[in-house]
Amino acid sequence: MKDNKNQAAEDAQVEAALRQFRESVDAWSEREYARPRSVEWARPGIFWRVISRPMAVWGMAAVLAASAVTVPVAKYRQHELQVAEAQRQAQLEQQKHDEAMRQAALAVDDEELLSHVDSDIAQAAPEAMEPLASMMSETK
Repeated sequence: MKDNKNQAAEDAQVEAALRQFRESVDAWSEREYARPRSVEWARPGIFWRVISRPMAVWGMAAVLAASAVTVPVAKYRQHELQVAEAQRQAQLEQQKHDEAMRQAALAVDDEELLSHVDSDIAQAAPEAMEPLASMMSETK
């Protein structure tokens, strides 16, 4: 039984302590709610201070419009320069190829050239006249 009495006394002490704590928190809350307050306005950031000025807005709009035009134009010109350079390179390669072919044609062996000349001289009639020449030989 003694244990029950001790337990009941301890429970009463804990309840009293919790009640006092609750009363002190309530009293503090009531004092804080009753106290007059001043509202502090937060200073707007620099972005909003700049945006609030019409001249700044027009300036930013002008920069945006200029960049919206100049960036694509610059990219287009860069592309055109690349295309022109590629065409110039292709033309140079074609010229080199043509020059190599001309050099190869000029480098014909002397013997081969003389044999062509001999065959051309040995013909009785030019190639364009051969059908007529064959008709003449048949009539004789």
